[in-house]
Amino acid sequence: MAGGRLADERTLAAVDFPAVREALAGECGGATAVARARAMLPATDGELVRASQAATTEMRALLVEATFGFGGIPDCGPIVERAALRAALAGEELRAVHGALAAAAAAVRAVHEAEAPTLHAMVRPHRPLPELLREIGEAISERGDVLDRASPALARVRKAILRAQDEVRERTASVLRQQRYAKMIGESIVTVREGRYVVPIKAEFAGEFPGVVHDTSSSGATVFIEPLVTLESNNRLRALRIEEQREVERILHELSVRVGEQSVAIFANLEVLAQLDLAAAAARLADRYRATAPQIVDEARIDIVEGRHPLLRGEPVPQSIRLGQEQRVIVISGPNMGGKTVTLKMVGLFLAMAYCGLHLPAQEGTVIGSFDGLYSDIGDEQSIAENLSTYSAHIVAMRGILEHAGARSLVIVDEIGGGTEPNAGAALAIAMLEVLLERGARAIVTTHATELKIWAHGVPHVRNASVRFDPQTHAPTYHLDIGSPGQSLAFPLARSLGIAGALVDRAEALLAEGEREYDRAVSSLAQERALLQHEVDRLREERERAAREEQRLLQARERLEEERRRLRTEGGERLGRAIHEFNEELARRTERGMPRPRSTAGQRNLLAKTLEDIHRDLGIDGEEHVAEGAGSAGPGDRVYLPAFDQSGTVVEDYGERLLVQIGTMKTVVSREGVRLEQRAPRAESARRAQSRGSEATASIAAQARMELDVRGMRVADAEPLVEKWIDEGTLAGGRVLRLIHGKGTGMLGRGLQAYLRDHPQVHSFRYGNPEEGGTGVTVIELS
Repeated sequence: MAGGRLADERTLAAVDFPAVREALAGECGGATAVARARAMLPATDGELVRASQAATTEMRALLVEATFGFGGIPDCGPIVERAALRAALAGEELRAVHGALAAAAAAVRAVHEAEAPTLHAMVRPHRPLPELLREIGEAISERGDVLDRASPALARVRKAILRAQDEVRERTASVLRQQRYAKMIGESIVTVREGRYVVPIKAEFAGEFPGVVHDTSSSGATVFIEPLVTLESNNRLRALRIEEQREVERILHELSVRVGEQSVAIFANLEVLAQLDLAAAAARLADRYRATAPQIVDEARIDIVEGRHPLLRGEPVPQSIRLGQEQRVIVISGPNMGGKTVTLKMVGLFLAMAYCGLHLPAQEGTVIGSFDGLYSDIGDEQSIAENLSTYSAHIVAMRGILEHAGARSLVIVDEIGGGTEPNAGAALAIAMLEVLLERGARAIVTTHATELKIWAHGVPHVRNASVRFDPQTHAPTYHLDIGSPGQSLAFPLARSLGIAGALVDRAEALLAEGEREYDRAVSSLAQERALLQHEVDRLREERERAAREEQRLLQARERLEEERRRLRTEGGERLGRAIHEFNEELARRTERGMPRPRSTAGQRNLLAKTLEDIHRDLGIDGEEHVAEGAGSAGPGDRVYLPAFDQSGTVVEDYGERLLVQIGTMKTVVSREGVRLEQRAPRAESARRAQSRGSEATASIAAQARMELDVRGMRVADAEPLVEKWIDEGTLAGGRVLRLIHGKGTGMLGRGLQAYLRDHPQVHSFRYGNPEEGGTGVTVIELS
């Protein structure tokens, strides 16, 4: 794709591009962007086309949450040019400059906040002018009036004007109240003529009333006279107004000078604004057309997926068409009014739109390739304008096409070879298409010529296509069938429109046998193709329906899985809390010296067992954790506790029960209530050392039996361990045991001492001495 001109205005008009340009202009906000939209021409520079497509894509995303707009932006270029030449601008002109600069600043700010690299590059020339914006905004109102705050002098003089107006109005009104002038006054009102306050006097008393005449009513019955007594006040008011006008002119001049000094930056900002305005218009047009961004490639190919001509009203039937290396020429045939010409125009129009950065009303996957020329021969406008016959006009158009078309040209011709004797026209059309094929051009043509359809059927890189008609009603369906030629419906249509059957039969008999055989073959092929297409459509619908059902079932399964996880989590948490509260209640009862329930262990085991059963019913076992049992789990192994839906590490092995640490919490659980996740590494040498059972090891083990560390545990969890430990100590012949419970809040120590107080094997107990661990240890003397 190289830079250059894609097509002339006649070709662009033939494919309806001016109407799209006008639609684009209607989406623009500012006058500059409107003018550019109406003058837009397709570019053929590949990088420029890709950049313009990317800008439209990014702007569509940006406009979803847009906080800026381009509506009503005037063309400020001439205004800024005058300011650069030191001309004074009016308030309305300064306000127009302010509006354009503010719109540009807002749009640029939005671009900078978005992920839009192409638009970032577009706004790079923007030059912020916050001071100029502030100065104009503070001095000029939205209507273009100079505000009082524009300068202290202006504020002062305007206050003086208000006071002077009140004074002269009051003095004039006092004249109206004087009895001696009552018969002279037409109406008791004070009005203004030529900027001076006057009273209405009847014309017959004009010479008697002391004052200066300023005006006369249209009927001549009333004369407006300024009383002599208010002459001085009116003169003072007039002087103040002159002073005000000079101050206003000075302010406008200063602001105009500021605009002129910043003219280069302003022009840069106006250019950025126009480009953003045009990109936004392209984005809005794409949304209106329900368009997608085409893929731009370097090959000479076009692949339109369910394209819709954007200017057709209603919901046009989408058309898919492909041109490329293998399928270079498409010959579309079939009766009139079936959509052949619309398809031609759509292909050419899509190429022009894509090269202008406009998205296409087609499905995702549409591809526009690299072309350096678009040539067309559609309609007979040229023959009318140049007083040529239809055939002569076609020949002149084809001559121009053949002079310029090359390997990267797209040629679209309506009724190629038409306007003359059919056989000669078809032969000439075939010769022209052979030239285009030899040059490697891409072409789409329409025809009614049987010879051309037969030629297209047997030539490599050429495909027949036809517009589909309903076989029963002969009404067009506007679908394009690639691969089959169109059939003639001249005789069926004649019958359906009331032509006598005998006459139609005679016409068919007059048709050459080859022609009749060809029409019968094409008709049969069309019917078979229609049946096949119907079956394809049915299978596609069934496949889509099955896919939807599969998706529905997958979603239902996901919902069920989510519900199962929710129930499992809620059930685990609820029963876990119940066990925790039960254990805490036991601890509190023990602290208060209340008797412990005899069935404590059984109740606790029952709760844990119930929790495990619920989790098993919810499908936890063997699904999310290793299903290996914990029969051989020992200290250091990682295990999963379904009752808590947590994983922890085994700290102590108490036979049928395990002490497991979960985070900072320790708890005792039954061995059956856990699942082994990961076994801790155990060195072979350690196992051998254990099997030897040395005296040193036995001594350490004996010492370990004299101590029990229950720090971090709850009272209810620690009690069975302490009970078992005391039994083991008694059997080992120990007299003094050391229970390590830590200091903390003291609740664990007090609870265990309350438990020891009633223990039959405990003779006495005390907190440890400082060297023994203080209140963090209880020293027990066995009976």
